[in-house]
Amino acid sequence: MDRAAEATLLQFSTAFCQPCRAVRRISSEVAAMVPGVRHVEVDAECHLDAVRALNIWRTPTLLILDGEGREVRRATGVPGKPQLIAVLGQVLDR
Repeated sequence: MDRAAEATLLQFSTAFCQPCRAVRRISSEVAAMVPGVRHVEVDAECHLDAVRALNIWRTPTLLILDGEGREVRRATGVPGKPQLIAVLGQVLDR
C-alpha cells in the first residue's frame, strides 16, 4: 500500500538541459535514500501554465514541497546532495 509522500522534490526540466540530468540523478538518489520523499520531474516546455503560475524562470528548478504540497524551498541549478538532505530533514521534522 502506497502512503502519501511527506515531501516531494518537484523538478522542472527541459529536454536539452545538461544540469537537469544531474538534478534528476541527485534527486532520485535522495528520494530513494530518505523515507517519505518522492521525486517528480516535469517537462517545463510542456507545462507552460504551471511554469508561469509558479514563477519558474530557468531550468533546472527544484521545488521542495511539504506533505500538503506547499513550497518550502526552491533551488535553481544543481543542489548538492548533502544540502538537499539537510533541507528535507527540516521539512520532515515539522
